[in-house]
Amino acid sequence: MELNEKDIVVTSGGVEVPNEPAPKQKKHRKRHLLNIVIVLLIAALVIFFSLKNDFNAVITSIASANVSYLVITFMMAIAIFLIDGLILYILARLYTTRYSIGQGMANGMIGVFYNDVTPSSSGGQFMQAYTFKKQGIELSSAASILVMHFLIYQTVLVLYGIVALIAKLPLFLGLNPVADFGAFKLTLIPLSIVGFAINFTVIATIILLSYSKWMHTFVINSVVAIGYKMKLIKHPDATKQTWQAQIENFRIELRRLQSNIPVTLLLGVLFFIKLTIFYSIPYIIGLALKAQMTETYYDTVFLSAYLQMMTNMVPLPGASGFSEYFFTQVFVRIYGSGAVTTAAQLIWRSATFYLGLIVGGFVTAFYRSSPKEIVPAKSDRKTFIELQKSTYEMRKKTSDTMFQTSQLSRKDIEQKMKKVRRDLFGVQRRKAQRTAKKVKQQPGFPVSESEEVVPTPLDTSETHKGEE
Repeated sequence: MELNEKDIVVTSGGVEVPNEPAPKQKKHRKRHLLNIVIVLLIAALVIFFSLKNDFNAVITSIASANVSYLVITFMMAIAIFLIDGLILYILARLYTTRYSIGQGMANGMIGVFYNDVTPSSSGGQFMQAYTFKKQGIELSSAASILVMHFLIYQTVLVLYGIVALIAKLPLFLGLNPVADFGAFKLTLIPLSIVGFAINFTVIATIILLSYSKWMHTFVINSVVAIGYKMKLIKHPDATKQTWQAQIENFRIELRRLQSNIPVTLLLGVLFFIKLTIFYSIPYIIGLALKAQMTETYYDTVFLSAYLQMMTNMVPLPGASGFSEYFFTQVFVRIYGSGAVTTAAQLIWRSATFYLGLIVGGFVTAFYRSSPKEIVPAKSDRKTFIELQKSTYEMRKKTSDTMFQTSQLSRKDIEQKMKKVRRDLFGVQRRKAQRTAKKVKQQPGFPVSESEEVVPTPLDTSETHKGEE
């Protein structure tokens, strides 16, 4: 979406942001309402077909489930939302001390809701940026927060996928086929590889283009030109501008993360914990349903990682329909029984998707800082790119300042560490102190004013007594 002058308003911070007339707001609301209806219709169809053949067995499995493990399942889902809110809170505190953890939780739930109701989770970032603005954070800072959030999350997600592939490759190769057409069988393996390749390519390309000027120039010029000749790119100049803006934005945010290594590591750990909790839910559901699981806890965790690789590329709100089907195909070998697998799928989807959709919907509807009045005509990733472009100069300036400051402090630390390494056990330091002490004890050694004997409080009080 291109922003023109009549779609621009100036905020108190001097940052230009898109505004929209009332008719477009109505279209925007109708589009999200339509997406919600689509999600609910698909959910109804999935439940119908899931229960069609084994209704009694599935209901019996759910009814006889261990309530304690079911409670733990939904508590784990809530913990995921809380961790994401904590991550947003930590990032926001880099820019202001007047941001509470409750605001971070609310912003996180708004992001969950809009990600669930937009195709490929494309609307969450832009709506979170507007929520940050209404919470008192400048749009330039909000854009930085969300780009850093994306970079760290994507990095941890890819690293988790690499570990999953290496640790459980035989399990991965033994996944059941999705569809059997006689001589042709469509298996989960190619889908997992494609999903992993997309995630890996995204973060690897971002890092490579941000740090390699040669690759940056090659992609901006050569790749766009080739795409235009092959009629894959219709508007090469606009595409170059968009890609240039994206690369520059990622570059300055990577630099900002490099300037805050302790915070970056902390956020990486939190994302790891968040993903581990999310991937552990199918195992806890298996315990709740008293399933005779054939694999270990770690197997279910890594299979969940494979599942996310596949569902990430589905261009439907919440990957509705596909998530349920892939879950059944991936975990049927774990739970053993088809009825237990269907029951597990219904519980899993309720905890990991519909709970967030419902809670996020309530937060979006009733939270006073949710984006109700100022909403974009098209809240997708292109709109978020436009927001990044409009706030680029301000964010670059703060990033450069932060990086230079961190470099100065880092040089001081390196110099101190060099001194420590040269005299690891303090032998030279103690020797120098003894030499200096002997020199001072020699007769005629000049005493500076700072080294003159200063009366102690006791001496001072006695002196005053004598004068009295």
